[in-house]
Amino acid sequence: MVARRIDRYLVLEEVGSGGMAVVYKGRDTALDREVAIKVLHPHLASREESRRRFSREARAVARLRHPSIVEIYDFSGDEARESFIVTEFVRGRTLRVFGDEVGFALPEIAALVAAQLAAALSHAHEAGIVHRDLKPENVMVRHDGALKLMDFGIARMVEGDERMTMTGALVGSPLHMAPEIIEGREAGEPADVFALGTILYWMVTGRMAFAGNNTTQTLRQILEGQYTDPRAVNPACSDEIAGVIERCLQRDPALRPAPMAALHDELAALAAPLGPGRTDEMLSAWLRDPEAFAAAARERLVAHLVAEGEAALAARRPARALSLFNRVLALDEANERVHAHLARMRRRRQLRRRARNAGLALGAVAIACGAAAAWRLAAPAATGHEPGASAAEPAHVEPARETVAPMAASTAPEPADAEPGRAAAPARPAPAAEPPTRPAPAPPVHVAAPAADPRPERPGGLQQVQLRWVPQGARLYIDGAPIDTVAPAWSGELPAGKHTLALAHPACCEPWEEQVLLHAGGEPLRRSVALAPQESGWFEVACDEPAAEVWFEGTFKGTVAQVNERGGVPVAFSRDDAGRDRYVKTVRFQVLPPRGRDDLEAATAEVVVRAGQKARAPQVRLEARDP
Repeated sequence: MVARRIDRYLVLEEVGSGGMAVVYKGRDTALDREVAIKVLHPHLASREESRRRFSREARAVARLRHPSIVEIYDFSGDEARESFIVTEFVRGRTLRVFGDEVGFALPEIAALVAAQLAAALSHAHEAGIVHRDLKPENVMVRHDGALKLMDFGIARMVEGDERMTMTGALVGSPLHMAPEIIEGREAGEPADVFALGTILYWMVTGRMAFAGNNTTQTLRQILEGQYTDPRAVNPACSDEIAGVIERCLQRDPALRPAPMAALHDELAALAAPLGPGRTDEMLSAWLRDPEAFAAAARERLVAHLVAEGEAALAARRPARALSLFNRVLALDEANERVHAHLARMRRRRQLRRRARNAGLALGAVAIACGAAAAWRLAAPAATGHEPGASAAEPAHVEPARETVAPMAASTAPEPADAEPGRAAAPARPAPAAEPPTRPAPAPPVHVAAPAADPRPERPGGLQQVQLRWVPQGARLYIDGAPIDTVAPAWSGELPAGKHTLALAHPACCEPWEEQVLLHAGGEPLRRSVALAPQESGWFEVACDEPAAEVWFEGTFKGTVAQVNERGGVPVAFSRDDAGRDRYVKTVRFQVLPPRGRDDLEAATAEVVVRAGQKARAPQVRLEARDP
């Protein structure tokens, strides 16, 4: 078979296809080097104006020189029979595949990747080039640890009604499309900022910000700005990173960060706690050895957050300190230093509460003492006798009943006959000598607590509640109200009575709910909740042979077309599993050639599936059998 040639380039094999072009691996016969050849679909390059626009964009992009931008070697002219671009050939995998297979470990690592992409985009924007189709599939992770951004400016040639392909698919990924592009307005630099925000959201949370059940629903979510706060999906996400995402995803382009260089600086600053060195150096180190880098970076980040939290405490900013400490516990649940700080903060809060109660008690005592003195001074006039009557026959007047708040902070010993658990009333100063004829006030009557509930009552009628849960990312609700917490744990006090505690995970797990009855002053109520994973996840199969057969766990699941039409292949998640496999599984499946296609080899592939979510497996190619 004679190999196909495009100009001086020998086409070796197809490596990818999209809505605008087909990408081939090729060889430059003049310079004897590997190249990538992107050939536009004929229906997009059939018009003369389209070809000229493509040539203008190619010339402009070819001037870009940045270590994170794929270099353009050559492109077709205005009169060429086929419109193509020749670039360096990048050996590696797309950022999408890298994220599915490796992940990003820490939100700050996601910021590190986004900072490098922002640097490349800033370089292009300064040259007047806007990407317009930024997505993880257009970012390559090279084997040697370099990040390469591809397809700069190629979306520029698709204008007006050409934005629809022959198959009716929208050119460009709806998941990353800025609102102004959806509405048909000019897509400038803010469109790249929006797309970068969607990529950062995906890297931080593992899910897309906008992902409806179909394209129409996804586009509507983008136009209405509907997405879940990344901190609710990943408790380790900082307020600062969440703020950057929020600003990037603004509906109004004028409200997004600008210029891109400023966004790069902000992202680089957020990634700085990962370690010393420039962002590109840290990024290269992480890409070369993600596991080792993430482990060391996690330790440095935890130390940084602890130091920041302690500084916030010293500056009397407890809310800021709690936010930082909660992030530490999301990264290192057993951090003893943070637990010690939180215990001290709780003790100080309790002491302040007791001091307030003591102040109320002292005020009540002062009022009571003043009332007693006034009663004594007014007693002769209140006897009801005529002047000169004998003092030995006083009128017996029932004194008004007094209510004195308990003094929780009192250090006086509790009398033996005191009501169980109730603090003794503060000792009153010894009164002046009373006339012997005045009877001493009757001792207070103490009503014993019911035998069925002997638990002591704490001031304020509160009971301590301590909750922990897995996995991270669940939102806590108390009596239907969401509790703002970013750690997989909560501790606080609730009033006595019935309460409903609930946990809801936005992605992978079944909700949990429990009604509890709290008793004032009872022992702390402790709950450790392991949320049950949803019973299934799913994965779709991408294959160049729609009639190929999909086999999973030894069972025929249908053809590729049938599987995807039904919504994917279900993957069961056992509620009895422990550890990471409880919520995430790497599964293997087989794709067999269509019936009658003995010229093709079967293929095996893997895909990472999360409970309650749908994953898309990497592209499967059925290779030709050796003759």
